[in-house]
Amino acid sequence: MNDLKKHVLITGANSGIGKACTEYLACNGFNIYAGARKKVDIENLNRIDNVRGLKIDVTNDQSIQDAFETIKNQKTGLYGIINNAGIVIAGPLMEINTDEMINQFNVNLIGVHRVTKSFFPLLLQSKGRIIMMSSNSGFFSAPFFGPYCSSKFALEGYSDALRRELLLYDVKVILIQPGRVKTNIWNKGEAVLNSFKGSLFEKEAYEIGKYTIEKGKNDSLDPKYVAKVVYTALIKKSPKIRYMIVPDKFRNKMLKILPGKRLDSIFKKELERIKNDTK
Repeated sequence: MNDLKKHVLITGANSGIGKACTEYLACNGFNIYAGARKKVDIENLNRIDNVRGLKIDVTNDQSIQDAFETIKNQKTGLYGIINNAGIVIAGPLMEINTDEMINQFNVNLIGVHRVTKSFFPLLLQSKGRIIMMSSNSGFFSAPFFGPYCSSKFALEGYSDALRRELLLYDVKVILIQPGRVKTNIWNKGEAVLNSFKGSLFEKEAYEIGKYTIEKGKNDSLDPKYVAKVVYTALIKKSPKIRYMIVPDKFRNKMLKILPGKRLDSIFKKELERIKNDTK
């Protein structure tokens, strides 16, 4: 980092990991362009020192183009993008309609492409960084979270290809893989639990969803910890390709290397236990 503060863009900056990154980076040597969709959120972001709120909807080309023109006209340059905006759609895959799947990918993958492609000329100029907010769901797919996991698997593939395409151009692409993080997303998830009544998968989907939400509320990472890792990825001369941020790294590494049939056997026993539980 030189004496002139570098500017970064964060999408989905109004809450959760995005808000934590905005606040932490703004206090530690960066100026932030903070993207959000709602006027009230943009106004709140503008109250933070070294932060300028911008209207950015990652599913809307015009909003992204408007944000690009605003940043370009400021003549500050752009050192990094933190592609954080994302949504979670969960439930039995055979009950998820096509529009829901399209929406999941439109935000979590196509939205990333829209933003990255639009701002790439500024990043090429600065030899900057592209930070992708992935997940441990980007390498391990849990039952009844298929739409979300699929979108993160796709983001991992997209990021690997982009990183290799940019090897000769000094623009680094870095994946962040958090586990469960303490955000409002877990409160939103409760509405999903009772939405599959009458489904073939009703009981097991409910129990696994309930367990995941409880763990998310009570046993999850502070988003500030993720923000610190993002800071490291931005300032380190030679950052890692992937930063996995989980309490139990051994367990997550095992999920990567255990044979698929072994994992399926473990899940099958758990699903059978739930299905046969008469309580």
